[in-house]
Amino acid sequence: MQNMQHLFALLILWHIPVCLLLKDCEWKVELNEFDNLGGDKAVFFRQHPVTSVAAVFQNLTDSAIDLNDRNSHYLGFPYYLKINLTCTTQDAAMLIRKAHLTGLRPIVTVTFQEPVNIGHWKPEQLQIEMKAAPYQLQGPCGSQELCRMCWYTPMPMTNWSVVMKVLVRSNGLGLQVDSKRFSVNINGYVKETESGVQYSVGRKVSTLRNLMLLRSPSRPIWATFNHAPVLLLGGFSAYKIVLVSDSEFADFTFLEVGVDNCWIGSLNCPVSVFSSAISDTIATEQMLFVRQNQLIYSLAGNYATLSPRPPGTAAWTRVLPNMCVSKLNPVFFPHNDSEYVMALGSGSEEGVVFLGTIRDGAVQFSELRTAERETVCMCLKIACSVLWAVYITEENLIVLLVQERQRDQSLYHIVGYDRDKATFQVLFRLPRFVPKDTEKGFVMLLGLEEYTDSALVPRGLSYNPFSGIFYIWGNVILQSYDLVNYIHLSDFPRRSHINYFILSYVGEFVCVTQSEEIWFAVEGSSAISRLYPSEAWSVYLSLQLMSGSKDFGFNETFVSLFFNEDGLQQLVYIRDGDKEKEGKLIKRNFPVHYILTYQQLIYSQYRSVYFNDVHYIKFFQSCSFSTMRFKDLPAPQRFTRMEHYRTEPPDVMDPTGFHSNRSLAVYQGLIFQLLWLHADYSRPYADPVHDPTWRWWKNRKQYAEYYFYVASNGNSSGGVFVNMESDVKIYDLQANNQLPERFTWTRTYYSFSVFLSIELSAESLEETPEDNSLDFVWLTIVLGHPEYVVSHLRRRNLVSRGSVLYQVTIRDTGKYPEQGLSGKNLLRSSMILKVINAPTQCYHYTASGPQLQGYAMVPLFIGCPPGKRLAFDITRTLRHTAKENKHYFDCLHKNPDMPCFFFDDVFYPFFLIQDMVTGDSGPFTGRYTLKVIGGGPYSESQIQLYSPGEILNYNTENSSTLLSLIWRRADRTRRPPTDPKGFTIFSSRKSGIKWVCEQNSPCHDVTPLDMRAPDFFFLVKVSNRAVDENTYCDYDLEFVIHVHGLRLSPSRAIVFMKISLAVLSAIVSVYILCQVLGPPVWACFTRLLQWVEETLAVRTESTATFASFSSHNHSTMRSASSL
Repeated sequence: MQNMQHLFALLILWHIPVCLLLKDCEWKVELNEFDNLGGDKAVFFRQHPVTSVAAVFQNLTDSAIDLNDRNSHYLGFPYYLKINLTCTTQDAAMLIRKAHLTGLRPIVTVTFQEPVNIGHWKPEQLQIEMKAAPYQLQGPCGSQELCRMCWYTPMPMTNWSVVMKVLVRSNGLGLQVDSKRFSVNINGYVKETESGVQYSVGRKVSTLRNLMLLRSPSRPIWATFNHAPVLLLGGFSAYKIVLVSDSEFADFTFLEVGVDNCWIGSLNCPVSVFSSAISDTIATEQMLFVRQNQLIYSLAGNYATLSPRPPGTAAWTRVLPNMCVSKLNPVFFPHNDSEYVMALGSGSEEGVVFLGTIRDGAVQFSELRTAERETVCMCLKIACSVLWAVYITEENLIVLLVQERQRDQSLYHIVGYDRDKATFQVLFRLPRFVPKDTEKGFVMLLGLEEYTDSALVPRGLSYNPFSGIFYIWGNVILQSYDLVNYIHLSDFPRRSHINYFILSYVGEFVCVTQSEEIWFAVEGSSAISRLYPSEAWSVYLSLQLMSGSKDFGFNETFVSLFFNEDGLQQLVYIRDGDKEKEGKLIKRNFPVHYILTYQQLIYSQYRSVYFNDVHYIKFFQSCSFSTMRFKDLPAPQRFTRMEHYRTEPPDVMDPTGFHSNRSLAVYQGLIFQLLWLHADYSRPYADPVHDPTWRWWKNRKQYAEYYFYVASNGNSSGGVFVNMESDVKIYDLQANNQLPERFTWTRTYYSFSVFLSIELSAESLEETPEDNSLDFVWLTIVLGHPEYVVSHLRRRNLVSRGSVLYQVTIRDTGKYPEQGLSGKNLLRSSMILKVINAPTQCYHYTASGPQLQGYAMVPLFIGCPPGKRLAFDITRTLRHTAKENKHYFDCLHKNPDMPCFFFDDVFYPFFLIQDMVTGDSGPFTGRYTLKVIGGGPYSESQIQLYSPGEILNYNTENSSTLLSLIWRRADRTRRPPTDPKGFTIFSSRKSGIKWVCEQNSPCHDVTPLDMRAPDFFFLVKVSNRAVDENTYCDYDLEFVIHVHGLRLSPSRAIVFMKISLAVLSAIVSVYILCQVLGPPVWACFTRLLQWVEETLAVRTESTATFASFSSHNHSTMRSASSL
């Protein structure tokens, strides 16, 4: 036996060399603050843009940047993303320089997770791809000309996301480094003080050794799936300490929770043992919850990027203060723009379940009771307690695990609470004992099965909304698709009691027992395997220790398990040989695929065979095929609904190619502007070009060659060249022969091919046809909601190639009854693609190690996909309106974003369906209703919203108020169709309306401000809800129409006519008087002038004569005096 183990080890070393090879270098990502490039690692808590970037753009005078454009917003983000390499055996600094000189450039893709409350923002899937810029770090160089360096990209933010996934990959040049994924989230529980960064969760703990020596059992990490920016883990015995991380435990902080230690044990709330430990922890998007003894505390984070902006709380707040709580239960998926958490009562609240609704940074709890205020125990008329609760959000059903206490035994029931009807109903009564194994791996609970003498003890519930599988777990695992009929997975031993149950939501689940055993299974299969402890685990651990891996050790403490996008992750505390030294807590990938493949080699039978006179050892094949390949996959974006932007840093004029702080600031501003244009593109008026970046360069696109010429001569202003082709939106990403991560269905189909190959005769080493035949290779597809999505498989045997070709088509039936807004309240479903007997049995080797094959689960989302929108086609509307009315009209003061329409013209609105993901844009051909829901005269700022009653009066002819219509259909030849409320239903063929503004309408008697006819701004709402059955989308569009030339009311027109006639009569009378009396008056006036002139002449002559006489007398007198 010992020799066989050595032989087995040699086979592993020979067949699986990747086990011994450590990845010498991998990507490392850190955050640096905007003003601290190359400095210490920063915590991501600042959420406001950096305005100093705008000053850098002022120097870019001779470039493509147009600072006078009103669409320009060149600001910055508070952080940079610093990319480095970390190596095991080589000098990282030297290797980074070598990688840079050989052409390596990191490509960083940031994916933004949409928020829970999408009512304030458009639901969307968004990612931006950035090429990193090389940057030379400051410091002593010695004899080296090129010192320490790294790469930088901005760390972008949006106004609605606090969870971001960062993928770093190579550009394919130079050093080969595998892609790596990081979680970079905003930490709303951190604030800056005079002494530095401070956590609102509690006080930082410096040492871990005392905590880990207590050997607390492992515990789960509970959080809202893919929405919690900060994760929380408690359960450290005798300490009110939690582990906090904003990076999925790539790094973390130990904090002593700042809650009071009040002891409120009483007869109404008995507590046998007091403990300072934080028992339960739940993290949501905006809040944290902890339970200590029977008390629950909450803490709201400060997230300014979410709207409305929750203020956050500075300290922990006690919730349900007068209630006795025994346990917290998480709700992993949000619903109706809210998150949820459940608390189970005890003591005087025994059997009471509290449902907490979290919205906009606040939580409100309500009790699960009937209309008669009965709890589940009162309704069932039994003495009971609730052990677990699961909220199935799509059915608005809460499922409870109820324990009925009798004298000498306990009975367990599955009870459903319908929130819409406020009623309890028993769905399933669990058997008292564990069913006997039938050696098939499962037992169907039909009432005819045999049972063991071991009591069945359930401990909790789990539910996967994608596959629709419901689990009951304890010392058994029961699963059901309808909450009524169950299957027992009999391979799980009844001696083990599950402590917690973890779902990946992509087809895998793991359960951890009280003795820290780890069991693994895939959904849709009855096979379940123990991963730890196992012989395969011992072999893998030995190989890792032999290779010198720092992620494994002889003395380990198992802390927690959780799934993320990279698979199953494990938190472990590794102690060194010296017990006095501080150990380390690390996160590592749990080697599920390695262990399963090792188990096959350990337990598989083999035989000796001769091939070409060579002696071989041949293992019996447990898998019916050898390779599985996907072909002919369509472009993924139409189905994943992921909007993708691609950017590059500006070119620098520095001959070394290294960027400076100023050039990186320009990079920041360009990405900020790109994301601002993306957010602003939701405007109701459609641009002539369906692309958010069109507005950016439309004024300077014609000068692109000039800017390139200036840059090629090294004379670009500011030392950087902004290439207008570097920031683009990508609509044609390729599938790369891989199934997409998710599907969103909307009356479409998805088709692809699957190749399944067996080993050829030269590879199979003389296997018999019975052992290696295409007849054993069969592909199946399991759909979560077959009433809405169907599949079609077409099989074709390629005997000469030893392969089977399946052509797979997944098609939407069009029967989904709901019609919703784009990307909102989508139905979660799934597609499981598996080969018969393949789960956990078939695998293939890749560069990163063995991978299971033959099984894939892809989440499906049914409904109106995100990225679809209805837009007002102003270009076609203007063209068609001018054509039908035989003239073109616009206001004197033109607004290019809101053209003007004439009141007396027939208005022909047209609309577009724009796909923000694929770039498609086409006319809306469905039916819709048009309503004027607001309006105001003179300017857009005067618009006032109308009440529901006013909207009905102004837009329908069956209103209670007469003569109140604002508009009518232009085609009055026959009665138009209407909805139940009386609103007219339009189609794209007949959409003309005529403005009427009747007597009781708000636009009836508008007083002109000057000599021009008054203007009116109508707020119009267009919707196809409940009138267009050809789409899952509820398109809802609101836009403003500027109408000029409103008519005057008859009374005001008469007044204006009277005034005009009076003025005109006065002018005519004056004219007549001038014509009749003018000549005599002019003659009199002429004579008067002549008389005045004569009088003046006589007086002038008299004055001159008198002056001459006076002068003569004066001369005579002077002569006489001289004599």
